[in-house]
Amino acid sequence: MEATALPRWRVFPALALGTVMAVLDISVVNIALPTLSRYFAVPLTSIEWVVLAYVLTITGLLLTLGRLADLMGRRRVYGWGLAVFTVASALCAAAPSAALLVAARALQGLGAAMMTANSAALLISSFPAEERGRALGAFGAMVGVGLALGPPVGGLLVGHLSWRWIFLINLPIGLLAQWQLRTRVPADPPGHPTSLSLAGAALWCGALTALMLGLSRGPAHGWGDPSVWPAFALAAVLFAGFALDEARSRHPLLPLDLLRGPLGASTTLTMLANALSISVGFHLPLYLEEVLRFDAAKSGRWLAVMPLIALFLAPLAGRWSDRFGPRPLLVGGMLFAAVGFAVMSQVGVAPHPAQILGGMALIGMGMGLFSVPNSSAVMSSVPADRLGLASGLQATMRNLGIAGGAAAMAAVVSSRFAAHGGGTLAASPRGAAAHPLAFALATRDAYLAMAAVAVLALLLAALPPARAGSREV
Repeated sequence: MEATALPRWRVFPALALGTVMAVLDISVVNIALPTLSRYFAVPLTSIEWVVLAYVLTITGLLLTLGRLADLMGRRRVYGWGLAVFTVASALCAAAPSAALLVAARALQGLGAAMMTANSAALLISSFPAEERGRALGAFGAMVGVGLALGPPVGGLLVGHLSWRWIFLINLPIGLLAQWQLRTRVPADPPGHPTSLSLAGAALWCGALTALMLGLSRGPAHGWGDPSVWPAFALAAVLFAGFALDEARSRHPLLPLDLLRGPLGASTTLTMLANALSISVGFHLPLYLEEVLRFDAAKSGRWLAVMPLIALFLAPLAGRWSDRFGPRPLLVGGMLFAAVGFAVMSQVGVAPHPAQILGGMALIGMGMGLFSVPNSSAVMSSVPADRLGLASGLQATMRNLGIAGGAAAMAAVVSSRFAAHGGGTLAASPRGAAAHPLAFALATRDAYLAMAAVAVLALLLAALPPARAGSREV
């Protein structure tokens, strides 16, 4: 049965449940790290691998699993992902040691990658082109819900029950999602599988894992840490090997002709937008708590402004994208973001509250207008048999943007803090409280740099779409 023969929104619950679980488990564990450190009697530098194992596994495998789903069936691979994620959640909850918890989290990341790489492709294949923006808008809202629920749900479970419950809650949700998948999502149509370059997949996975490891550990441990630059060097070697393998392969994992078309431009915009978004979430709490002396609760309330506005605008942007096309919204979104960063760059050491809230609101409006039309542009730039590839590549670029944006923000703020006389800014930024003016000036410089990135993204979004590789799904 064709997907469009079913009421289209029937497919949504299974995909939404799996997505909320996968996204929730990125953020829900962060709040439990100190508890896990005490419980297993290991330092925080070791227990952080509970987060890293999950994120690195997802990022490294997204593209391969998206392409695999194109070949083997998207519902099938998504269902495997749900099963693996649910079983791994049970293993996480039962882990008797930190090492086994990290291993179970890597397995959980495998399941999350199977789901994340295919959720958008499954959704898109169920809707006609004129309704994709609306569907992606609702789907984007579910991603926002997962991110927003992580910290409060984690805090409640750890505070009132046990850290094991942050994994146990996935079991009933996973079983419900599996039932929804089998009863509401149409079976995969008969396909014509081709081979996949295993060497290329392994090189891509290794390169991305090494790159993400360097980007993740650099801000926390210092860019001179022995685990950072070797990771970047290994990533460069593996990426070079991947490029050579792709050039020779009859069945490349990532065909270069697609990257030269609109898919390459749209996924580049994905990376830039996520780098911009994380730069606020990564740095602003330090400014609010170290310079303005906010407590964590007040800081959290202020930080909610940007994601709430983006969450509200996402479904509207989806409808507008269906009506007007994605390009005006991409340009407008980056324009709002650029102005917002320019406003945020002038906060100083004693800003008016409206200045910070206004800047965050503008950035939130920009991200809300941008995200769903960008996803629609990505998924509309490839033929139907490459939807999994496009979905996996976009998710990969999203994760790279998050890691790269956080790393770039940390590097710029640290270097400018020293240039303004603040000295060395440690990973625990007590130097910011001792030198608030230097930190405020470093914040100004960093946000001006982000405004320039937003302008660059605006110009890229304004370019007419390339003809090569552009095909309607």
